[in-house]
Amino acid sequence: MGKGATVFFNVVSAIFLVLTLLVLIIVLSVAGGTMDAPFLAPEDTQPPPTLAQPPTLTPSPLPGAALTATAAATAESGQ
Repeated sequence: MGKGATVFFNVVSAIFLVLTLLVLIIVLSVAGGTMDAPFLAPEDTQPPPTLAQPPTLTPSPLPGAALTATAAATAESGQ
C-alpha cells in the first residue's frame, strides 16, 4: 500500500475513535444522571395503578375457628 492509503485508514480510525469516545461519554452521563436522555429516548411510562398504590392495612381473616373445615374429608369412589 502507498502512503495515501495508510493516511486514509489512519484518518478513518481516528474518526471512529472520536465517535466511540463521544458515545461513551454520552452513555456514562445519561446513566449517571448528569444529562437528560437524547431526543430519541422513549417516553416515561407510568406504572399500573395497582403497582403505584402502597400496601394498605386492610384487615385479613386469620386462620382460626371460622376458617377450619367442619366436614371430614372422604375418598372419592370410582377409581
